[in-house]
Amino acid sequence: MLSKTGDIMKKYTILFLMILSGFIVFNSCLDQADPAKVEAHPDDWTIESSQNFHGKVLLTESMSMESCQSCHGADYMGGTSDISCYNSACHAIYPHPEGFADPSSSNFHEGMMAMLNWDLESCQTCHGADYAGNGESSKNCLSCHKGDNGPEACNTCHGNDINAAPPKDLMNHTSVEYVTVGAHQSHLVNGTWTTFQMGECSSCHTTPSAFNSAGHIDDSPNAEINFSALATFNGNSNALWDRTNATCSNTYCHGGFELKKEESTYPWAYTADVMKGSFKKVYWKNTDGPQAFCGSCHGLPPEGHINATDCSGCHSRVVDKDFNIINKYLHINGKIDVFN
Repeated sequence: MLSKTGDIMKKYTILFLMILSGFIVFNSCLDQADPAKVEAHPDDWTIESSQNFHGKVLLTESMSMESCQSCHGADYMGGTSDISCYNSACHAIYPHPEGFADPSSSNFHEGMMAMLNWDLESCQTCHGADYAGNGESSKNCLSCHKGDNGPEACNTCHGNDINAAPPKDLMNHTSVEYVTVGAHQSHLVNGTWTTFQMGECSSCHTTPSAFNSAGHIDDSPNAEINFSALATFNGNSNALWDRTNATCSNTYCHGGFELKKEESTYPWAYTADVMKGSFKKVYWKNTDGPQAFCGSCHGLPPEGHINATDCSGCHSRVVDKDFNIINKYLHINGKIDVFN
């Protein structure tokens, strides 16, 4: 009888302990903060200049619109968080602020694109791979970006209607006093001396085949200078770019060349073993003309050349007797045009 009573007491003891444990666990849960009130984001989540700004995080990390909806609701009006994405005029026109498509507005989307390092792929999340808005006309980027390649056109971020070179630069600068503007247009549209740089970026830069080509938009703070074979005279001239002082030197285009008598078909035209240009240092932000007058890149005649007062005698297809370039295709083209 006592053994049976002991068993019953043992069972009640175990049951009591289980109930007590459950109560303790339940009570500890009650002490936890309301999940809807837990601070899910860092303090600077809404500060645009911060690395933790949610616009950056949403577009550059693993978050998605669905992540926002899990707390703020499918309509972003509050959901379980009871915090609307439309509060405090944050997203008057979700997901972009008012004026996002207005060039005169401080909220114009160009500023946000600069903040995102011009990552147009982030736009495709909502606007579609072709930027046509996924069937929604209000999201169709091509309504404004009507040119070839839409938003991915080169002059979306830099350049103008004539070509893709500054002005404007990536920060909308237009003055030649900015190294990012400088003499770009003078090299591309002037055409006084040659046609070999008109409309081309490749003399100084690697021209990307597509918007997202490697090396086009990357972590480098400035555009890389990669001189072409023309600029280096097929590697025979040590062309240099000094960004600090905004100067170019030793470029073939500005007299950075040497022609060896021993390799020439016309050795009689030499007065020395080498005929050479002036290897002129030119200032990128000086566009008023004094650096590019006739004779500034090589003497008239060049150093090491026999004395001559009329270039047209031997270079008749290139220049006339008054030193006017009559065929720009044959001047500053990387070749020596003589008697043909």
